[in-house]
Amino acid sequence: MSIKIPKHAKSAWVTKWNRQEKPWGHEMVWSSFSAGHGKLLSLEKDSRTSLKYNPQKNESLIVLTGKVLAKFGDEFTIIDEVGHPWQEEVLSPGMTLNVQSRCPYRLTALEDAQVIEIGNHLNDNPVRIEDDYGRD
Repeated sequence: MSIKIPKHAKSAWVTKWNRQEKPWGHEMVWSSFSAGHGKLLSLEKDSRTSLKYNPQKNESLIVLTGKVLAKFGDEFTIIDEVGHPWQEEVLSPGMTLNVQSRCPYRLTALEDAQVIEIGNHLNDNPVRIEDDYGRD
């Protein structure tokens, strides 16, 4: 019996994360597949991320340490806040905010916090609605 080896065999590999400074702290970014990536966000107390949405990317934001205030909405919130109101929830370790594409959100650190972000579109650029740090 012979085993046919495919032309392109699947494999495993090791990568290293990359530190990126942010005005609210820093993030450690890694990617593995074109459709998957992750970040470890380190947010400093009283700082917050931009209010944004991602056109294509779905994300899960898992709180590891600290507490964060999550402000989030559905895909119509930014054009109809009355019919589609903002929601807010304090997240503590073990809680996850799941955000689908086109849904706006912002995290505010109520204390120093670490949050894991897992997303499914590495090259999807966020659309910032508001930013405390003057970024476009």
